[in-house]
Parts: sequence; C-alpha cells; structure tokens
Amino acid sequence: MSRIIIIQGPTASGKSSLALALAQKINAPIVSADSRQFYKELSIGTAKPSEKELNIAKHYFINSHSINDLTLTSAGFMKAGRSKIKDLFEEGHENIIVCGGSGMFVDALIDGLHPSPSDAKIRALLHSEWTNKGISPLLKELEDKDEETFRRIDQKNPMRILRSLEIIRASGKTLNEIRTIPKNGIGYPTIRFCISWERNTLYNKINDRVMTMLEAGLLEEVKKLPLLDNLLLQNTVGYKEWLGYLKEEESLENTILKIQKNSRNYAKRQETWLKRYQDLICLNPKHEIGLLEQLLKHL
Repeated sequence: MSRIIIIQGPTASGKSSLALALAQKINAPIVSADSRQFYKELSIGTAKPSEKELNIAKHYFINSHSINDLTLTSAGFMKAGRSKIKDLFEEGHENIIVCGGSGMFVDALIDGLHPSPSDAKIRALLHSEWTNKGISPLLKELEDKDEETFRRIDQKNPMRILRSLEIIRASGKTLNEIRTIPKNGIGYPTIRFCISWERNTLYNKINDRVMTMLEAGLLEEVKKLPLLDNLLLQNTVGYKEWLGYLKEEESLENTILKIQKNSRNYAKRQETWLKRYQDLICLNPKHEIGLLEQLLKHL
C-alpha cells in the first residue's frame, strides 16, 4: 500500500538525519518540504544536507530553484510536489518520506490549499512596486481591498503582503472569500512524526548549530548573496540578520546573538504549529530506544 511518511518538527531537532536513516532502512526517496532548502544558493544557513548525504538517498526539492527566480510559493510547491509524489509511487515506491519544518508547505502538500491563484506577472509587478516605492502603498492597497487581512497580517513581512495582494489582484476576491472554497487532500495514506525535545535542550542545540554554521563559513556565504535587494533573503532567519552588519550598523557579536534568538523564536513557532495535528506521533530523543527504532515500530 502506498504511504507518505511525514517527519516534521522545529529547526535543529534532527529531522533530516532521521529522514536519511529511515530512507536507507526502507529504501524510500525524500521529498523536502523546507521552503529555504529549495534554493541552491542557500546551504550553510539552511542546514542543507551535505553532498554526501544527498547521495545516500534520493532527495527532491533540494537545490531545485534559484533565489534569482520567482519564489516557489506553497501553491507552486503543492502542485510540483504532488506531481513528483505521484510519479514516485507509479515508479514502484511503497513509501515516500516528506521531511521539513515549513508547516505551511507541508500542509499545502498534504491537505491542499484553498484554490487561490498564482500569477507570475502580477507577482513580478508587485515586487517591482515594493522595490521602487516601498511597502506603504501596498499596505494601503491591502487595507482598501481586504481590510480584514490588513488588520490580521504581519505588516513587517513583505512576502506575506505581496502574496496576499497577488491573490487579491488575480482573483478579485478577499482572502476570507478564498478560504470558503474547499481544499483537496493529496489522496494517499499518511503517518506523521516529530522529534520532541525539551525546550531548553532544543534551544541549546540551536545556539550551538548557529556557531557551527559560522565556523563552516556562513558569513562568507552571505557576502556572496544579494541580501540588500532580495525579498526572500530578507525574510529568512540566518540571513536577514546580517543586513545591519553589512551596513556597518551592527557588530558581529550582536548579529550572531540575533540569529540565535530569531532561530529560537522560529523553533517556538514551529512547535506551536505542530499542536494543530491530531495524528502527530512524537518521538522521544532521550528514550533508551533510538529514534529510528521508535519510528519503525509505528510503520
């Protein structure tokens, strides 16, 4: 029977390592649902699997896109990811592993989305308007066209604002009207896992991983990227914090502390997202039985 095994959880929890071990054990491909590991230019700051790890098991949607292209939206990922999963099952795979901490992208893939349109021309135009005129006129347009979304949205997150306006301009509907349209699930059986760490332990792991990223050359990676001009980078933890440093407005020490703090906050939001799942199976990293063995008992 075809089945999708989902491994979710907060950053630094060990999802990728567990997915890789499972892939080797049951000979399954891995579909990444990490919304930043899609991009080939982002490696160190996204904790992307190494070349060696990528060669151990077949991975999809890692290094599949470029930050110089239009951003892969959750709707775009749903369409492409479902197509790939269908192909993999038709090739004879009994199990497919979906691994990632981007809850919105996992949900889009598995549960589907309300059919909100994507329009590349509108998206490019909105990005140009944001670049040339700033976010204020776009916020005013959002308030005029969809006051409820305007009140609810994070007004410091340009990506969310631009995506909302893309939907509104393309559909002529408010986001609330869009949400009344039913979703279509993926249509395959699923089983969902996460690795459940004590919060203090997880936070220490996050702090340590940031330092490991720095030792691996994170700053050198950032210097090669168009951080000052790229909206995706300016909304990505581990990259956006370098803006002040590159403008010589922030010290290296404070920049590192910001990355650690924002990474911990992101992990907390990821843990909150997990609470919505009724089918979530939590694995205990301190159990005498290893994570892989715990997971296999449920398969």
